[in-house]
Amino acid sequence: MKKTVIGLMLCGAAALASCNLDTIPTDKYTVETFWETEEGTEAAMTGCYNILTNSALFGDSAPLLEETCTPNAYNYNNAGGYNVIAQGTHTANSSGIIANRWKKCYEGIGRCNTHLNRLLAAAVADDRRVQMEGEAKFLRALYYYMLVTYYNGVPLILEEPVYAHGSLPRASREEVVRAILDDLNDIIDRELLDWQWTKAADQGRATRGAAMALKARLLLFEASKLVNPSNDAAKWQAAADAAKAVIEKEAQAGYDLFGDYRKLFLPANEHSCECVFNIEFSKTKNTAVNSFNVYSVQYRNNAPLLDLVMDYRTTTDGAATMGKYDNLDPRFAATNFYPGSTFLGKANCPAGEVCQFTGFAHRKLTIYDAQKRDSDDSNGETNYMFIRYADVLLMFAEAQNEVDATPSDAVYDAVNRVRGRVGMPTYAYGSKSQSEMREIIRHERRVEFAGEGLYYNDIRRWMTAELVMNAVIQDYAGTDIAVRAFDPDRDYWWPVPADQILLNKKLEQNPNY
Repeated sequence: MKKTVIGLMLCGAAALASCNLDTIPTDKYTVETFWETEEGTEAAMTGCYNILTNSALFGDSAPLLEETCTPNAYNYNNAGGYNVIAQGTHTANSSGIIANRWKKCYEGIGRCNTHLNRLLAAAVADDRRVQMEGEAKFLRALYYYMLVTYYNGVPLILEEPVYAHGSLPRASREEVVRAILDDLNDIIDRELLDWQWTKAADQGRATRGAAMALKARLLLFEASKLVNPSNDAAKWQAAADAAKAVIEKEAQAGYDLFGDYRKLFLPANEHSCECVFNIEFSKTKNTAVNSFNVYSVQYRNNAPLLDLVMDYRTTTDGAATMGKYDNLDPRFAATNFYPGSTFLGKANCPAGEVCQFTGFAHRKLTIYDAQKRDSDDSNGETNYMFIRYADVLLMFAEAQNEVDATPSDAVYDAVNRVRGRVGMPTYAYGSKSQSEMREIIRHERRVEFAGEGLYYNDIRRWMTAELVMNAVIQDYAGTDIAVRAFDPDRDYWWPVPADQILLNKKLEQNPNY
């Protein structure tokens, strides 16, 4: 990381450039002049967000490809570097997501730290300055959340980048988590962000509810078996309380479940009541586009697997039957194309045309229903919901269920609300034990968020990856495709990228890499 320039061109501003010792250019923004205008200050704020659209985080097709690190989907050509993770053959020298996510998160952190350091003297109205502080702290928390979730403890930098930061050792996980919580609690306690943005142009910016929901997600990870092997009940209670705090503010924040599960993921319904925080993509708003459409229906790099399909229940809550799709949970057809469905305008499409690899293709987060191929679909503009309200409800249900000796009515309410949205049978109060409800919630998370990139971290934090990933993956007919492997002594954490250790000798590698 370097202090000299911020590499971005935004909001009509010229690219930032460093100046020599004798002259200060008047036609370019430098790190010393960028915050002297309102336009430059807003561009710096936008730059803090823009890292989110990189393929190392949520751009290109990153969330869809991350699903292929799970039993849910298959990446036949290692696009993005995800298939080696699924195979258990990744190393510290692996290219793609493992190397790039580390770099880009620190690029985002550097931008946020610089922006926060320069805000006090920036040419911006005081109320906007307060909002920007909240936005930058939220984004810094999000970037550190991504780092600590995949790599465990990492170097902790909370100041504007300087050369010496390049030789910092890894901070402990506890230190990084505390820093994230400090930022999120500061937003919440000082009310730095509003519940909702009133101007349409501001939709997509962080809100107070987003900060509260990210806190809940972080605390849920901290309560889970991977980092809470002693099953400390206080950690589960903290996670439940954080999620409950969001639910208690749903009216004020405008949160609810969107009525139509399939249409929730179409561009026409972005920024719906279910969206807590999303990553913006657009062909017309001077932001990035994504590849959700082409990866799902042209390349099929995220082809759904039989193991996922067979986990959907029938509409009467019975077990699925191989090859029978018309009686499944409505979320199945809203998420997947399947043999016999209408695919790219062709009715009753055979398995080999839906997807030559598995017989299934991913539908959710694409523009496709029954229509023919759109020639401009490579410029995808479906926003990616990093957190949506269904996740808040199921985070609360999971954490509270671990606190309760038997599931409370509030746990049933949260689960039934998610299932009820799609017309699935609900559960009567008192009908399930804690362990039964645990499995129900895990199932609900899998099918509710299938294809959205959440399941990989779920099976890691539950420590079930070593069970579900050491397996043969199969296509629609039960034909074997490949054998996967997962080393529980190594693969629950990603390696620190080898090039980072080469640059910084104080970085210690994760075990067994």
